[in-house]
Amino acid sequence: MISTKVLGLLSRPSPVRLTAEEWATIVGSAVVIREDDTGVAGKLRVLDLDGAFYVQEQTPDRAVLLRPRPNLEEAMAFVDGRLQIYERMWDG
Repeated sequence: MISTKVLGLLSRPSPVRLTAEEWATIVGSAVVIREDDTGVAGKLRVLDLDGAFYVQEQTPDRAVLLRPRPNLEEAMAFVDGRLQIYERMWDG
């Protein structure tokens, strides 16, 4: 069950940094639509949480960051853009 505090965090339009406990409650309730291993910065996931879309990624210090997206298409495009950045990093 997602707490009122976490629901309040998720209602913000800006990225949300989550504790491990907060992330555990969300991931258990979300549908993972897409998951990509960056090879550099953990996994990128597109999540559907009761019709709201988020991109989950890791910060450099391995914290979980959720980015709200207005729709599925923008969430997928955000992940595609991130993956292109990481691919360029590998290519030098």
